[in-house]
Amino acid sequence: MLFLEFPISGDLRLPLLIMEWIFITTGFEISLIFLVRYFKQEKTLRNLQDVGYFTLFFGFSLMWFFFILGDYFVPDNIVSPFLIWRSGSARAFFLNLGYFSMIYFTMIYLLCVEKYIVFLFKKYVFTTIFLICAILFSILFFIDITITQTITYIYWSSFLFFFAIYLIKFIKKSGKNTILLFSGFFLMIFGFGLTTDALISAFGLEGRMIGAIIQLLSVVVLSYYFLTLPPFSEFDWQDKIEAVFLVNDAGICIYYKVFSERKDLVDENLISAAITSINIMLDELSETGEHQHGISVLQKKGENVIIYQGQLVSGILYTSEELNFPKVVLKDFVDKFETLYHNILIKWDGVTDIFKPAEIMAKDLFHK
Repeated sequence: MLFLEFPISGDLRLPLLIMEWIFITTGFEISLIFLVRYFKQEKTLRNLQDVGYFTLFFGFSLMWFFFILGDYFVPDNIVSPFLIWRSGSARAFFLNLGYFSMIYFTMIYLLCVEKYIVFLFKKYVFTTIFLICAILFSILFFIDITITQTITYIYWSSFLFFFAIYLIKFIKKSGKNTILLFSGFFLMIFGFGLTTDALISAFGLEGRMIGAIIQLLSVVVLSYYFLTLPPFSEFDWQDKIEAVFLVNDAGICIYYKVFSERKDLVDENLISAAITSINIMLDELSETGEHQHGISVLQKKGENVIIYQGQLVSGILYTSEELNFPKVVLKDFVDKFETLYHNILIKWDGVTDIFKPAEIMAKDLFHK
């Protein structure tokens, strides 16, 4: 076992400091992305889970900022008295500030998540557990800053248990490839473990450097995964998709797919009426010159209709609510459809069976 002194010194001090500053700076920037995304949404569409992830990344980065101060810039010698305590050290003080910030910011994160999701048997179960941890930690903090680490073990155990349950629910709901999600959390836990005092004593500062690099990679992986998801306010957007139509420039419906059980859409005898309504809407947009080759949103007789006018076809998406993320998906669908059938669309002879393979693409994009 290696003997480790604080503050950290030696040849690896500067490279470690640079790596860890990059790590916490990246975490702060990612937290701000979530906060900006929250405020950029319309007030009626905002979801506090974006704020929750802001507090999670911000709290983790702030914790690491205090760890840097405690590990690199102040001594670890126990002195008596120390500030308001009978005994303590400058390093223990800054480490406790790190624990303090992470526990309280995590509690805010849990509050934001549990507002929308019920875990176990009752709402706000984990928020209550973390509130108890936060209160106990605060009491011990003001009694003796050298004995607070026991509470952090309860904190990390509870947090990992929460995330195991959260991931199960998240995966079932998202239906998205979860390799990035699992790898991101695994790297985060593994990297953090390498930066603890026990493993630094075993593997030296080289192990801490590897841990910092792994954590930086995990932050980038997790942020990419979550930021490519739709906003949390529209996380179940696929459940609100009712039908999609593709109409060419002549107003002929060349493809449609109905996902819901709306009476005016499931009956094939009424599909023509829906197409007629679509053509009227397209004509209205053409007359006004509004959003040519772009996205338009119409609300007509209680219907929410998203229209994307491409180069060769127009995509029309019926939704049960006003949503933003399906606009991106509709554009992607139309663009892919035009790329796949470009030559056929230019010389189309009126046979719609040729577009049947688009069924796979539509199901993949619009439905779970």
